[in-house]
Amino acid sequence: MAKHLLRRVHPFLLHRALHTKPKIVVGMSGGVDSSVAAYLLKQKNECEVLGLYMNNWDASDEEGQATCPADMDYELVRQVCSEIGIECARVDFVQEYWNNVFEPCLDQYAMGLTPNPDVLCNREIKFDVFAKHSKALGADFIATGHYARLVRQDNGSNALYAAVDANKDQSYFLSHVHGSQFQNVVFPLGELEKPQVRRIAAQANLCTATKKDSVGICFIGKRSFGSFLAQYVPPRVGTFISIVDDKVLHQHEGYSAYTIGQGAKVSGLPTKWFVVGKREEDAAVLIAPGTHHPALFSDEIFVKANAFNWIQGHLPSSLEKGDTFTCLYRARYRQTLGTCRITVVKHSDVIAGTSKHQQDRLNDISKDAQYLKVEFEQPQRGIAPGQSLVLYHDDGMCYGGGAILSAGPSYWERNKPLPEPLCDWST
Repeated sequence: MAKHLLRRVHPFLLHRALHTKPKIVVGMSGGVDSSVAAYLLKQKNECEVLGLYMNNWDASDEEGQATCPADMDYELVRQVCSEIGIECARVDFVQEYWNNVFEPCLDQYAMGLTPNPDVLCNREIKFDVFAKHSKALGADFIATGHYARLVRQDNGSNALYAAVDANKDQSYFLSHVHGSQFQNVVFPLGELEKPQVRRIAAQANLCTATKKDSVGICFIGKRSFGSFLAQYVPPRVGTFISIVDDKVLHQHEGYSAYTIGQGAKVSGLPTKWFVVGKREEDAAVLIAPGTHHPALFSDEIFVKANAFNWIQGHLPSSLEKGDTFTCLYRARYRQTLGTCRITVVKHSDVIAGTSKHQQDRLNDISKDAQYLKVEFEQPQRGIAPGQSLVLYHDDGMCYGGGAILSAGPSYWERNKPLPEPLCDWST
């Protein structure tokens, strides 16, 4: 069973004209997905497999951490590699992760943005630093336990496609990886459903077969986000302000820890309130009552054109010609795909089209640069600047992704009623 599945996952290995087996370094985390990825490659018996664990976080720098999760994860990797019959090694990228992923995210949090560390980690660590280290070890390919697919194109490049398992698909987090970084990459799980992966692990008697999936920030894990962030970004105390009447409702304890769309805990109010905007100048967090308040919804956003990663290395031809480009999108992980229309616009269009609650973050953007205006077919709830917009073809190919610069005016600002029914607003 495993050999048949693997043949569909990366058939190009079967045609590689080598006198020796190609070497594949598998990024292993101590979880079931990377364990099964390594197992499938080993079962194929057409390549030399090395399991490589990367430690990217020093828990000793973190308050309240008495144990080292990395050591426990590495022990699981060692055990799995022994069960599979492959060698394993360990490498530390703590400094690289701090400099290239964590610090840039801290800077964005301090500015009131909502970055995605997992997206940055894939581009800067797993498919850059890790890939280069693996090549130095003699690797012809690297493999990971990501749920995604790579399809070889006529020009020899690899296109990124969503995984067969739509619930586990991780193409959203891979959307910022440059196309050239996928050239010698294998995703053995891209054609599999998660229950199949669990069954393969159980049938192979792997010690990680029943281990729970990891949650939380990439390589850091699950934390109380507010208290964790406060260790690195000094909390800016400010006030919750009602979007309805501009009244101060309560004091909050940290401007950076709030993201648009999340609940705002304000004692003494009869209904639940939600964050609809943030004001950097005085650290105010703007809130509105109810999950369906029109201040939470917008149907357009802006993205810096030169900061959007087109995986194939160029804009779609329609955008290059100055026309509108229509495709599918996700503005958050696991969101049901929606339809959007994209046009290239100027600085003045961004200023004129951005919500008044997000104008302050546009002060330093280039007047000479180009921007992408993205218009959604359906209104989207809780659009947070800094999060990733990811674009797809209707066949599952991922065009790429980029950080959201700003959102257009909310339905509240436009005094416009929300359409009924609202589609997938909660995901």
